Amino acid sequence: MSQSSTAIPAVPAGRGVSVRFSAWRLLALSAYWVAINYLWQGMGALILPRIIVGTVAEAHRGVALAVLSVAGAVVAIVVQPMAGAFSDRVQVRWGRRKPFMLAGTLGDLVCLLGLALAGTYGALILPYCALQICSNTAEGAYQGLLPDQVPDHERGRAAGYYGLAVFAGTAVGFLLTGQLIAVGHLPLALGTTGVVLVLALVVTLRFVPDSPAQEPLPNRRDALLGVFSFRFRQNPDFTWLLISRLLALMGITGLTDFALLYIKAFFFAGSGSALANRASGSTSVLLAVVVVCAMVVTLPAGKLSQRVGRIAIVRAAAWLGAVGTLLLIPAQSLAWVYAVGIVIGAAFGMLLSVDWALVTDLVPPAESGRFMGISNLATAGSGILATAIGGPLLDFGNGLHHNAGFPMLFVFLAAALILGGWLVGRVRVPAVRPKAGG
Repeated sequence: MSQSSTAIPAVPAGRGVSVRFSAWRLLALSAYWVAINYLWQGMGALILPRIIVGTVAEAHRGVALAVLSVAGAVVAIVVQPMAGAFSDRVQVRWGRRKPFMLAGTLGDLVCLLGLALAGTYGALILPYCALQICSNTAEGAYQGLLPDQVPDHERGRAAGYYGLAVFAGTAVGFLLTGQLIAVGHLPLALGTTGVVLVLALVVTLRFVPDSPAQEPLPNRRDALLGVFSFRFRQNPDFTWLLISRLLALMGITGLTDFALLYIKAFFFAGSGSALANRASGSTSVLLAVVVVCAMVVTLPAGKLSQRVGRIAIVRAAAWLGAVGTLLLIPAQSLAWVYAVGIVIGAAFGMLLSVDWALVTDLVPPAESGRFMGISNLATAGSGILATAIGGPLLDFGNGLHHNAGFPMLFVFLAAALILGGWLVGRVRVPAVRPKAGG
């Protein structure tokens, strides 16, 4: 696809330019995040749990979800840094990020078809892991565009629009996917995901500029070794940020991953597809409440972080999320759960948008794709830990007493948020962005 004259011109990152980005410029740059989150939030919170509810005995659903989530997250941890690192060095006239995005999205469509045809838990594993490969290939390259395009002084605003795109995709995904599943149209829910991916890709390819790398791609061996040559001890601030991010996102990810199982157990107990579908519909409403509230706060939080500092906002968000998580324990009605969703949504919006800006503050401009991919160790790792620990903990507690596993799970997730909020205080943001290396 040729680049039109209407494409948004690039602005070299990190040079202190005073130009202010327009809202349209930032919306176009963030468009593909809508599709990524439409795909993965609906997949993790609704599609996979719904298939598990229909194919796995109740006593083993926590472990079943953990196994599938961990397998996918391990794939993401390996693939995304590799795709980001290779896109840093690709010398193609069309650009260094766009070829990966196109190839990954086309692969997504094939994998979604495979998921639509899979009717059992075992049949999910191959297309799901393949989807992780394709999607993280596209995402690993795409997330390098923000550091490529946005100068330092605009990072807070850009992160706010990033958060807005994330939550827009999540909200529509939760609502539409949940309601389609509630009326028995799981294949159609997967089909809408493919449509959203294609539309968002077209916007990004059409209106966002890209350019070839200035340095040649190393040989295959050096490239592969270079992806994982990050030295944590030589990058202490980035390392503390990864640890803090891992813990805070683990708390939020766990809430979304186990929301359907929680609502099904407490408010739609019993067997049968009708109850399971109603639980899916109620879960989609809860998650939509969370995301709408997140959307309301994400832009103000991004702007506020430029005044009071990123650390203060991220810490407040993590601790507010912990309070909301603990408030789920005494819930006796869906109305209470939806009200708690407002608190969790506000925390989620503050955390995700400002944490993203904090990450971009610490990545070297010349290796933004690789470092943003490395940051996915925390993002994907949070999903691994949330389900790998939370799933067995849930089944263990439920084995001791009916539904006792959920309070144990919520205490665990709240503790992760509290610790993540505390550890982010060890991060020091440099006045000048770091150079490549390490």
